[in-house]
Amino acid sequence: MIAANANDCRMTVLQHQRPPPTDIPACADTWRLAPLAGLALLLAAPGIAIHLGLLPFAYRVHALLLVSGLCIGLCVWAGVSFSELGFGKPHQWSHWLGCAAVTLAIAAVMLLQTQMFTFEAKPPAWLSFAPFYVLVSSPCQEVVCRSIPKLITDRLQRGGWAYVLYSAAMFSLIHLCYGDPALLLNTFLLGLVWGAAYLWMANIWPLIVSHAAIGTLAFALGLA
Repeated sequence: MIAANANDCRMTVLQHQRPPPTDIPACADTWRLAPLAGLALLLAAPGIAIHLGLLPFAYRVHALLLVSGLCIGLCVWAGVSFSELGFGKPHQWSHWLGCAAVTLAIAAVMLLQTQMFTFEAKPPAWLSFAPFYVLVSSPCQEVVCRSIPKLITDRLQRGGWAYVLYSAAMFSLIHLCYGDPALLLNTFLLGLVWGAAYLWMANIWPLIVSHAAIGTLAFALGLA
C-alpha cells in the first residue's frame, strides 16, 4: 500500500511538471503570414524613417530603390522565375487593349481633378527624371507592389480581392515618404485598379507602361 501510494504521488508530480501542449498549427499559421507583414514593413520603412527624422527626404528615392532591389533580389534568390513575376510573353493584345482603356479612364479622372482642385506641386527636371521614372522606377514599383504581393497571397491561398486590397495597400505604403494624405488615397485607389488588372492578366508589361504614362501625366499636372 505504501509503495502504491508512493507511485501515485510520483505520477502526480510528473503530471504537474509536464509542460502544457503547444498549439503548433496556430503558430505555423502565424508564421505563414510573416511575408505579408515583412513586405509591408520593408515598403513603409523609408517613409517611417523620413517622418522620424532618421533619413533626409532627399534620399527617399535611393531608399525606395534599395528596398525594391532587396525585395526583387530575395525573390530571385528564392528561385522565383521571371515569368512568375509577370514577365511572360508581352504580346497579348487583349491585355494591352484592356490596359489602354484603363489608362485612358484614369487620365480622364486626373484631368477632372485638376478642374475641381488646386495642386501646387512643381514638375521635375524632365531630362533627368523621365528616363529614370519610365525605365527604372515604374518597373520596380509594379514588381514590388503587384507581382510580389500576388506571389505571397497565392502561396497563402488568399487570392482574388484579398490580393487586390493587399496590393493596393502596398502601393500606398511605398508613397508614405511624401507625407501627403491625398497622395496616399489616390495611390490606394490606383492600386485597386492596377491590382485588379494584374489579377486578370498576370502580365506586368502593360501595367509598367500604364504606370509610366499615368505617373508622367501626374507630374506634368502637378498632382505628384
